[in-house]
Amino acid sequence: QWRRSWIPFATNFNPEINLREVSAPGSYWENGHWVEIPAMSIKREYEFDQVGKKDMYLLHHEEIESLAKTIPGVERIRFFMTFGQSYLTHMNCLENVGMLSTEPIDFEGQKIVPIQFLKALLPDPASLGPRTVGKTNIGCIFTGKKDGKEKTAYIYNVCDHQECYKEVGSQAISYTTGVPAMIGAMMLVTGKWKKPGVFT
Repeated sequence: QWRRSWIPFATNFNPEINLREVSAPGSYWENGHWVEIPAMSIKREYEFDQVGKKDMYLLHHEEIESLAKTIPGVERIRFFMTFGQSYLTHMNCLENVGMLSTEPIDFEGQKIVPIQFLKALLPDPASLGPRTVGKTNIGCIFTGKKDGKEKTAYIYNVCDHQECYKEVGSQAISYTTGVPAMIGAMMLVTGKWKKPGVFT
């Protein structure tokens, strides 16, 4: 059976969730309220350690909802994610022909939801671990005042996809999502993490 060695388009986690997040309007928290923007309308270029210069886009992500509730007086919280031009071109094409729709349609006597059908056609992200190469850089940029002076700090983590695959059998996106949460949960359960603070 013929099988191509390259994949022109795939997502690095659940395709339905990923494509809905990216194509939805973006939003961020500023001065005590939510600001909504058109999808992918705020773009910044950023130099990421060990990854290089990338275009990043403002999205809505659920983390900022809990942070806005639990950090009193925070002025602004935004979430950015990077995408290559090939990914954006494929996504825009799929959106333009209706494949990202969540509304059921009739097809040959069956009701189907286009984006769910698309998910069935796309590669399962869990199957891509052995062939995913490169590194991720995931972090937070903090800006504020300390001792009366403006300060900015970037706290981040770099993971190698193949090293993550060797350790847990998945690529670095799944690794950086699951492993820190598991470690935090184990620290709570075993009583090693009892200090007051924000748990998100």
